[in-house]
Amino acid sequence: MRQMAAYYRPLTTTLQQDRVSLPSYDALAQILPEYNYLFRSPRPMEKREKEQQQLVRHPNPLQTHHSAMSSKKREPLTDDHAENQEIRRHETEELDNYRTAMQKMAEDIINLRKDVTRLEVENSKLRSELSSHQDLGRVLLDDTDIDVMTKAEIADRIVLLRQKLATETAELLNCKDKVQQLQNELIRKNDREAELLKSQKAHQQQLAALHKYQEKMHKSKILEDTIRQQEKVIERMETLLDKKLKERPKAKLEASKKRTVNTEDNIRKEVEAVLLAENARLREEIERLRLQPVPIVVQHPMHLQKESLSDSEKLSLLARLEKTQRRVQTLETLLEESSRKWGREKQEILTRLSEYEHGFTRTSTIVLHDFPSRNASDSVLIRNRHGMLDPLA
Repeated sequence: MRQMAAYYRPLTTTLQQDRVSLPSYDALAQILPEYNYLFRSPRPMEKREKEQQQLVRHPNPLQTHHSAMSSKKREPLTDDHAENQEIRRHETEELDNYRTAMQKMAEDIINLRKDVTRLEVENSKLRSELSSHQDLGRVLLDDTDIDVMTKAEIADRIVLLRQKLATETAELLNCKDKVQQLQNELIRKNDREAELLKSQKAHQQQLAALHKYQEKMHKSKILEDTIRQQEKVIERMETLLDKKLKERPKAKLEASKKRTVNTEDNIRKEVEAVLLAENARLREEIERLRLQPVPIVVQHPMHLQKESLSDSEKLSLLARLEKTQRRVQTLETLLEESSRKWGREKQEILTRLSEYEHGFTRTSTIVLHDFPSRNASDSVLIRNRHGMLDPLA
C-alpha cells in the first residue's frame, strides 16, 4: 500500500524536502493503514500534463511587459514566481488529501460511536434477560413442593434445572466475552479518537501557518505590482522631461542666460557696495574706540600710574575700560550676525538666479538657511571681517 501511495503521489517527496513544518506524506497512512486508498491525487495525469502545457505556453507576464529591463534582474523574479505557484499547487493538493481523510475519519468515528451505543443497549438487554432467567429458576425452586413430588419428578426437575443452568452459564460466558470484546474495541476507538484529535490539531496549526504564508505571498505580489507601476510612471516622466527640454528653443535660453548674468552682476555689485559701506562704518567705530584715552593710560609705566592717579580715577578708568570691552564684544557679535545674514541673503539670491537659469520656478514660501558660501567674494569678505576684529592695543 505504501508503494501505491508513493506511486499516486510522486511530487510529495520534493515538497517535504522544501517545507520542514509539514508532516511526512505518509503520516496519516501510518496512523490509519486502512485509509491508504484516500491518498491519491484528485487530478488525473492528463489534467496535470495539460496544466504543464499551459504553463509552458503562457510565460510569466513580467518578461512581456518589461522587456526593456535587464534579464539579470528579472530572471530571479520569474523563477521565484514559478516556484511559488508549484508550491501552492502542492499545498492545495496536500490540503485536499488531508481534508478528505479527516472527513472520512469523522464519519468512521460517528459510526463507531453509534455501534458502541447499540452494543451497550444489547448488553443491558442481555443482562436483564439473564437476571430474569435467574429469578425464574429461583421461583420454580421455591414454588414446587418437594414433599408432594415423586423421586422421578424430582430427578426430571433437577435435570431440567441443570440443563437450564448449563445453557444460562454458556450464555453468560458468551455475554462476558462480548462485553470484553466491546470494552477492548471501545478502548481502541478511544485511543484512535485521541490520535485523530491530535492529528486534527496539527492540521489546524498547519492551516494557520499556510494562511500566514499565503498572506505574505499576497503582500509580496502587491509590492511587486506597485514597484512595476512606479517604474512605468518614472519612465513616462523621464520621457516627458526629455521632450520638454528638447522642445525649448535655444533663443529663449540664451536671452534668459544674458538676463540672469546681468541681474547677477548687478546684485553682486549692490551686495558688495552694502558690505563695503558696513565695513567702513565698523572700521570707523573701531578707530574711534582706539582713539579713546583708555589705551593711553595702559601705555604709562606702572610706577608713574600708581603715583599720579588716585583711587577714584582708577575706578572710573576701570569702568570705562569694561564699558569699551563690552562695546567691542557687542560690535563683534553684531558684525558676525550681519555677515551671516548677508551671506544667507547672497546665497539665496544666487540659488534663485541659478534656478532661473535652468528653468525652475520657486514659490515665495521656500526659505534657505545657513548655506555655505563658496565664491571668491565671500572669501574676501570673511578675510576683511577677521582683519577688522584685531585686539585693541
